[in-house]
Amino acid sequence: MPGAGLLRDGGRRMSAACGCDEPETTVGEAVEEVQERPWWRDRGIMVPVLSGVAFLTGLVLEWSGLEILALVLFWLGLLLGASTFTPGAIRKLFKRKLGISLLMTISAIGAVILGYVEEAAALAFLYSIAEALEDKAMDRARGGLRALLKLVPETATIRRDGASVEVAAKDLQVGQLMLVRPGERIATDGVVVTGRSSLDTSAITGESIPVEVELGDAVSAGAINSAGALEVETTAAGTDNSLTTIVELVEQAQAEKGDRARIAD
Repeated sequence: MPGAGLLRDGGRRMSAACGCDEPETTVGEAVEEVQERPWWRDRGIMVPVLSGVAFLTGLVLEWSGLEILALVLFWLGLLLGASTFTPGAIRKLFKRKLGISLLMTISAIGAVILGYVEEAAALAFLYSIAEALEDKAMDRARGGLRALLKLVPETATIRRDGASVEVAAKDLQVGQLMLVRPGERIATDGVVVTGRSSLDTSAITGESIPVEVELGDAVSAGAINSAGALEVETTAAGTDNSLTTIVELVEQAQAEKGDRARIAD
């Protein structure tokens, strides 16, 4: 799957933040741990905001009769707003690709040529702030998805030659026998071969009622073993379990929203 290697590398780094001794971590808490820059320090937000301030101030000055100063501010708002999408539009044009940013650039240039600088500034501001807010929302969505990977423990215990051996969760392979003690998270997908217990899957599915599992039942990575010890035969590698698959599929779907879809929007 495209991008799987990058995602799995990210998963390895994120999984190191969560150990088996911290079973209380939830997706919501993990999302809160995703550090975000304050909006006033984020250039992607501040440039459109400054564009809007210049445009609105220009409107006020125009209504006050200070048309020359208002025109200067309209130009400032236009240049600030356009700086967020016009360079990208030009780069895509050289690659013979069309996009909504190119259409916005053409519209702004056309408005200026016709003498409608105020309208061009409004267009640049509205489009730039819309793009900034969408990018911010997408970043938060990606952070929430990747926070799922923090539910995977750093290590797992497997049976090897009759002994219990602790290995890195990312090194788990299909067909290994994994021991999951009470209170531990399951490191990868598998099938119960010994034992009976209840699993807390609320962090994954949102379901607060524990799920009873016994011989032959499938279990998923990230679930918490709430009761008895289990022996689980792994059905997925440590870097290719259900959690990483969910993140990969959603991020791939988000990436596949191309320029044509954006133009249609």
